[in-house]
Amino acid sequence: MSPTTFAPNPGAVVASRGWMLDVDGCLVSTTRAGGAGGVPMPGAIELLDALYEAGHSVVICTNASEKTPADYANHLREMGLNARDEDFTTAGSAAAEYIAHHHPGARVLALGAEGISVPLAGYGLELAEPGGPPADVVLVGAARGYSTDLINAACLAVDAGAPLYSTQASPWFHGGQGKSVAVSAVMASAIAWATGVQPRVLGKPSPYLGETLQRQLGVPAEAITIVGDALAEIELARVMGANAALVLSGATDTARLGTLKGAERPDVALADVAELLARLTPTFATPSSPASSKGVRS
Repeated sequence: MSPTTFAPNPGAVVASRGWMLDVDGCLVSTTRAGGAGGVPMPGAIELLDALYEAGHSVVICTNASEKTPADYANHLREMGLNARDEDFTTAGSAAAEYIAHHHPGARVLALGAEGISVPLAGYGLELAEPGGPPADVVLVGAARGYSTDLINAACLAVDAGAPLYSTQASPWFHGGQGKSVAVSAVMASAIAWATGVQPRVLGKPSPYLGETLQRQLGVPAEAITIVGDALAEIELARVMGANAALVLSGATDTARLGTLKGAERPDVALADVAELLARLTPTFATPSSPASSKGVRS
């Protein structure tokens, strides 16, 4: 595919030194969230290696929340991607960090799998159980199934005043090999329908996630580029004041790209991450200051 770069600001992308890389439809082509069962996109392995070798700061971020960041990172390593546990953020782990910061000591009812329960426990938060005292906070993430008792407990807690949080709001998952329903968003919407309380989204494109990513990357927002295949990544970049690089290898195709206007438009649009690597390679001749992603985090 020929280059698809267009205005307003492709130069800022090339000059970036901090990168948030989306997984599904961007680094990996798959039918399941978090890269499960997929294969690396052309150039994905080489791009990640090149960014690390150049001393750039990197966070791999997915709106998946069923498994822990370490689980997802390990899966990418099995595919050949040099994904580091400490540089992997999920909507679930970001949500847990937010709740721990804003609701210290809260009892949290987790509607989801270990991808939200493990990070919540890791921040010292108590996990509420159906049948016990009402939860202080309700968080909805992805799971293979949700029990009637758990759904009832969540609705009762929210109806009694507990804040309702969700890892994401998009109804569909796109991984480059078709689409499937995003169960966490559907479940959060069901609780919202029953209670009349709309969930606060803590994954992409939430500004709360943006705060977490900027802290993790440790470079100014204007030196960060958000790379992904969906409009959520563009919106995330805008709320952060970062740059947006859209790859047309997943949720967004050329026809949809042509309809974007104003702030919806990415700073650069590319066929895939292989094209991004080609654009960046000349800048890697002289490595940037060696601010590794591990060394800059607070």
